[in-house]
Amino acid sequence: MPRLIECLISIDLANALRALLNAMKLKVPEGNIKFRCPKCRKPVRAHRSRGGKAAHFEHLKKNSKCPHSHTYRGDD
Repeated sequence: MPRLIECLISIDLANALRALLNAMKLKVPEGNIKFRCPKCRKPVRAHRSRGGKAAHFEHLKKNSKCPHSHTYRGDD
């Protein structure tokens, strides 16, 4: 699976922002902080490293047309 490690901000900054929002108990509508994929500009979510997986971004909805999505199908 392709691993997206940067969007409009770095994964470390994105996770720090999520931690700050959680610590301040701020609610984000639908949990979407508005991070965007640099390739397709669709919404992505930051994930922390754990369980042997590095920190990364994932699309909120699968996108078969984006090379950064784990469902990418090439030039369909």
